Amino acid sequence: MKATLPSLVLATLALFVAGCAGKEAAVRPAAHDAVWSDGTWLRDAQGRVIIVHGINVSQKVPPYLPDDPPASTISQTAAYFSNIGRAGFDAVRLIIIWAGLEPSPGTIDTGYLDQIQQEVQLCRDNGLLVLLDMHQDLYSRYLCNGDGAPKWACDLSGFDVSQCNTSMWGLNYTVPAIVQSFQDLWDDMPGPDGTGLQEHYAKVFRAVAQRFSGTVNILGYEIMNEPYPGTYNLFTTDFEIRALVPFYEKVARAIRAADAVHTIAFEPSAVRANILHDYDTGISSTTFPKDFGGLVFVPHYYPLSFGSSIGNTDISSLTSTIPSIVRVSAAMKTPYIIGEMGLDHNEDNSAAYMTALLNELDSELGSWMFWAYGDAFANNGTGLELLGPTGANAFPIMDVLTRPYPLLTAGTPMSIQYPLTSDPASFSTTTFTYTYREDGIGHGTTELFLPRIHFPDGFTVTTSDGSVSFDGATDILSYTAGPRSTHTITVAPCSPSASGCVQFPPL
Repeated sequence: MKATLPSLVLATLALFVAGCAGKEAAVRPAAHDAVWSDGTWLRDAQGRVIIVHGINVSQKVPPYLPDDPPASTISQTAAYFSNIGRAGFDAVRLIIIWAGLEPSPGTIDTGYLDQIQQEVQLCRDNGLLVLLDMHQDLYSRYLCNGDGAPKWACDLSGFDVSQCNTSMWGLNYTVPAIVQSFQDLWDDMPGPDGTGLQEHYAKVFRAVAQRFSGTVNILGYEIMNEPYPGTYNLFTTDFEIRALVPFYEKVARAIRAADAVHTIAFEPSAVRANILHDYDTGISSTTFPKDFGGLVFVPHYYPLSFGSSIGNTDISSLTSTIPSIVRVSAAMKTPYIIGEMGLDHNEDNSAAYMTALLNELDSELGSWMFWAYGDAFANNGTGLELLGPTGANAFPIMDVLTRPYPLLTAGTPMSIQYPLTSDPASFSTTTFTYTYREDGIGHGTTELFLPRIHFPDGFTVTTSDGSVSFDGATDILSYTAGPRSTHTITVAPCSPSASGCVQFPPL
């Protein structure tokens, strides 16, 4: 139920209003009815900046629909997406599979599209944006139990399952049939019907775009998950420049033929992002096509450590690698979302790593999507705890992923300050401060998500000007700006038995 904050708080806010400078004149851009990019930020139909805290939702085997937890009917997945929305996420990266979309050459499975459309509608019902990700791992499920391409698009010459490595999954990218299948795609080799593999892929994406072109909660279309370079040199930018960009251009043109509105998302090679942590691909605003509009950079970020402990190097490198993503996306004149991020939460130092990663992303006003739904929700608190440096349980992973942040900002974000630590006690003692400025583009209220886990005894709010209200049904604080050009909202946790605090309603 929606409740206005106590009069004591509002009276405090009123003290900031007198004598403040007037806001700059608003200049509205062209009308938008869906998420759009201004070249730096993602914005909603009211021009408000969207910061994404999302989660990946996947099913990599037939019928290629989310079923973790199992969902045999569409009605069972309503609670699935409701849980995601209630946890404070504002978006999902929903995996779609080429093999499900085009089971035989030139034939689009409209039944599969129908089911994906129902999932997208359930997301909309729960206030979630959807990034549709054409996913692949190891090229195809017919090669070392991967996912992605249909069997008819694979090069199975000389392949035998005995070649697959069952102990180190990533090493399967060296299996000759997987390397060659990728290279066949980059070389646009003909499929069984004589049509190039890239043409098939592009036509499939055009069918997806036709289906979802009028769907307002579509965040965008991601052309391919973690593209692998095939026979190209893994440690140069030749693959991105010579193969990946032309492929992206071809698919983007097919998307734009059906949908001129929604964003198109792209990422560098899996090797460059996941292993080298080098996002400087050589692709820039001068080499990437300019006529598609609405591009979003969606690289992945994982710690380099393998084994029982996340190293201090993984933690300290965050302060250089995350800013490098920001720099590269700025050079390309695109917003960015870390399309996948996460860790093995059973490793020592996982608590310190995750808090440091999210704090760094906050400092860069970054958007991200955690891998994955099951890792965050399944058995939470009974085996999915983030671990301290000695292997001791620190706190459930959802407790750190569910954090206060600005969902929608009626202006340009300037800073997020929420210095959480890996000590669970910091959850109830850390103050959240958000500052943004008027930009003449964003209009309406600014909305902040406030998770009750971080404010167990309630909270107080102070602002530079304006007024606030809190909706206990959604855990959203709405801020209506006052006359200043720059606005600051501070939310402080209350101590037990403190008076004048805003309380969350009983669950």
